[in-house]
Amino acid sequence: MKKTILLSSVLMFLFSCGKNEKVPNDAEVQYQELLSETQAHLALNKKPIKKLIFKNLDEIEDSKEMNLQLLSIVASNLKIKYSDIKIAESSSIDYDNQTTFFVLTTVAHDKKVLKSRDDEEMGNYFQRKYLFVNREDGSIIAEEFDENLGYYDNEAIQFSKSHILKDLFFLNENTPAIAFYTEASASSRIVLYSEKKFTLITLADNEIKKVLYEYPIRLTNGDSNGSGTFQVETLETGMSFSDHKTNGYFDLIITKNFSYEEAFESDAENGIEEKSDLKIKKELEKIKYNGREYAFHRDDRHRFLE
Repeated sequence: MKKTILLSSVLMFLFSCGKNEKVPNDAEVQYQELLSETQAHLALNKKPIKKLIFKNLDEIEDSKEMNLQLLSIVASNLKIKYSDIKIAESSSIDYDNQTTFFVLTTVAHDKKVLKSRDDEEMGNYFQRKYLFVNREDGSIIAEEFDENLGYYDNEAIQFSKSHILKDLFFLNENTPAIAFYTEASASSRIVLYSEKKFTLITLADNEIKKVLYEYPIRLTNGDSNGSGTFQVETLETGMSFSDHKTNGYFDLIITKNFSYEEAFESDAENGIEEKSDLKIKKELEKIKYNGREYAFHRDDRHRFLE
């Protein structure tokens, strides 16, 4: 009888310890992976692999590189006028010792003139092109237009330059990738829409490979009366590589921060007092490489807006 009582007491003690111990769930573990900058090492040259891509958008550092002398040679090789390149909306970065990557915004003269509903001309058409070129002679290694980023001068939705991040990132121990983002926004004080789209590109067998294409790292939706009354929902993300690989590339860990802000300006005539409200929701997503790309399901659901 005493042995039975003693055994029961031990089991109850162990059970109570288990209840008090906090066991982190997968989301918490993955979130800590993002916040830490734990680094693996390259097998060949022992340089550290940077796992953290960005914690938040304010910390992103753009590449300051822009090889204008090489760009002039590239324009000649492309058989386009240097003056047709929109320099302020073009970027470049060295991919390796022999190769430079450009994102060019150029005027397309072969596009037909487009008119708006008010019969106004929409202006020039600008197209976005990705290029890998030889750093010595500017010869073209690989090139590709991105039709999703083409726009007319006076369209309602406008695209920013594609901002290349300062650092290269490694998809595994040996495969470098270039990261850049482009913002699309509505030219309206009433419709509050903007979106930053994030892309990872690498060069494989002299072909451009978009391993992650236009992932939304910031998304704003809402409306305003053009003054002090508005409601807007915003998604902002953080992004990091996991230590775990799928099909040879590190998994991507994405933290999602949704915020909702609602504000009303005071209206004494109608008895409305000035007020504002802020709500926040956090989520996490892991994206795996499927052998061709980091495939993701675009989620446009609002968390607060109806």
